[in-house]
This record gives sequence, structure tokens and C-alpha cells, in this order.
Amino acid sequence: MDGEPEALSDTATNCNLASASETLSDNNQARLDSLEKKAVHLRLVLEKDFKAADIKWSLFVAAAFSFRYESCLRPFPPAFMKNGVKDMDELLSVITDVPALDLVLQQLDNLDNLEHISDIVDLLFYVLVRLKEPSLKTVLPESHEAILINAHSTKPAPKPQFIFQVVYSSKSNSEIKWKELSKNHKVFYAYHGNRLEHFYTILNFGIQQHLNKTTLLGNGVYLSPELSISMPHSHGGFGWGASCIGGHLSCVALCEVIDAPDGINYQRPVSNEGDGHYKEDSEGPSEQTFDPKTAHYVVTNCDLVRVRYLLVYAKQPASMRFPTSNPNRNAGGLRDWVTRHKLFSILLGYGLLLATIGFASNQPVNYYYKMILKKLDVALSNVKA
Repeated sequence: MDGEPEALSDTATNCNLASASETLSDNNQARLDSLEKKAVHLRLVLEKDFKAADIKWSLFVAAAFSFRYESCLRPFPPAFMKNGVKDMDELLSVITDVPALDLVLQQLDNLDNLEHISDIVDLLFYVLVRLKEPSLKTVLPESHEAILINAHSTKPAPKPQFIFQVVYSSKSNSEIKWKELSKNHKVFYAYHGNRLEHFYTILNFGIQQHLNKTTLLGNGVYLSPELSISMPHSHGGFGWGASCIGGHLSCVALCEVIDAPDGINYQRPVSNEGDGHYKEDSEGPSEQTFDPKTAHYVVTNCDLVRVRYLLVYAKQPASMRFPTSNPNRNAGGLRDWVTRHKLFSILLGYGLLLATIGFASNQPVNYYYKMILKKLDVALSNVKA
């Protein structure tokens, strides 16, 4: 009888342990199932448009590593919010661990490895899948000119290496609002240049006035039909080092603008030679309208501007990189280095020439040189014998 309570107690304890173990196992299984689902969605996004996913992630990385991350990194990944405080150290640590996206694709196929890269999968899933509005779509090179011509630029400007279409859902509130505002108004295209680290927020919330500097032309969003005028404002920066597009990027947004005179100040150049000098239209606000010769548009109502395309300039595009399997990589690299450093190469060659002449006229060097030749001659004679 004395042993029965103990037996019952042990049995109860064993049941509790088993229940806790099952709960823990269920949680782990649910976590793994969640990771597998995220891996599936992530793989679909990467396989659908690899370059678009790459640039979207690069813009996120540029915003995260900016010292202006408080204003640039919006929206902020909620998993890295600890008691209302942004844990930037942890976020940057995970970003640093993310391998090239083609390697991520390989790792996603190994379900046994998902637990080891769960933080990476979670963050990539948030940026590339959960933030699906808007999405990016790579524009084929042969279609670039047809897109750039929409702005009616008259001045020459460097062509971007990549163009990405910014795609909004037709059912999204922002797109519905845009269509309502554009009723009974004409629309036109214009360029907007900004810092690289700002484009993550621009894609998610549109162009905002607080991301622009206030100048003599007043407050507002600055746009221009001339790509050459907007490019100096698109300050380049470092995105993601493992990007297939390039580590150092600059971006220009090609925007669709509603021609509503009460929300736009039109600035026209005084003369063709007066670079940087502008004047406002002398006509009344009701008579102001889109003019291809306008130098700047200062938009005071951000709802009138919609980013439609993203022009990307890369200093080191993927097509210029040497593949690791190329046997001529070292030779090509040496030729490129000599081409970039012509003066130094000439001086180095001249120095080697002087050194050769100096050694040739030096008696001890000549002595050792003749001695080596004699030993080689004797060795060859012995081999022949």
C-alpha cells in the first residue's frame, strides 16, 4: 500500500514529461513546417525573376547599413524589434551571414539544412515575399529605349544597365487612389534622383518630401523630364556585396505624374546657357500644364507621383565579372590592370630596363652568370654522355 502513491506519482510525472516532450516536438515540427513553406515561396520568387529579387534585397541592405536607417529602413522587420527597440546589431549580423542568392537557392532544396539557416530564411522571406506590394519585374534590354522615351528627354544621358518595372496590384488601396486622382487629368513621365539607401522606403511608401533636401525652388518632390538633370541627385552607394548586379549602385526613378496644376510648381530655364537658373511660369496656376521644355517639376502633393520604373546603374555589372572557372582570368586581369595603370606600367618597365643594364655591366654579376652557364654546359654534356 505504501508503494502505490509513489507509483501513482511516478506515473503522473512520466505523463507530464511525455506531454511536455510531445508539445516541444510539436512546436519544432510546426516551426519546421513553417520554414518549409517559407522555403517554397522563397524559391518561387527567386526562380521567377532572380535579378528583381536581387535588386530588392540590395536596396534593403543599403538601407540597413545606412546611418540614416531610422528614416531609410521603413518598414522595419518586426522580428528584430525587441521591446519596441530596433535590434540593429542582430539584424546586421543576419544580413552579413546571407550568402549569394544562387547559393540560397541550393540550400533551400536541402530541407535538413533549413533549421541551420532559419534566421536567413525568415529575413529573406520577409523582404522578398511578405513585402509583395509592389513587386519588381526585370525589363528586357531590348525594351529599355521604349520605356525611356516616355519622358521626352532631349538631352543625352548615360543609359542604365538595368530597368525594373514597379508593379502594383490593381486592387491595392494606393493604386485605386491613384486612378481616382488621375481622372479628368493628363499624366506624364518624369525622372526623380535620390540616394540609394532611400529607395527601399520609396518602393514601399512612395516618394516622400522628407527624403528630399529643401532648395531655393521650395519644398516638394523634385522631378525632371531630363535624365541628365536627375542623375546627379542619384548618389551612388554600396548595396549588397554578393549581388549579381553589382555591389556599388545608383538608382533613378521614372515616375508617372498627374498633371494637376494646383499640386505642381513648374520651373523653366531662363536660357540654354543659364545652368541652374530657373523661373516660374508667368501664367496663372490654372493655365500651367506639362511642357517637355520644363527643367524641373516641384510636386507639393506626393499623391500625384507614382514610381513606375527603377533605373539601375552598376559600376561592376555581372556581365563584366570574370567567372571563377575561366582559365584566362589571370591573364585578362593583368591586361586590364596594365590598361588602367599605363603610366605606372611605363615607369616600372623603364626601371626594369635600367636594372637589367646595371646588372649587365656589373663584373661580379657577369662572373656568376658565366659560372652558372659553365655548370649548365657540363651538366648537359654528362646527360648526353
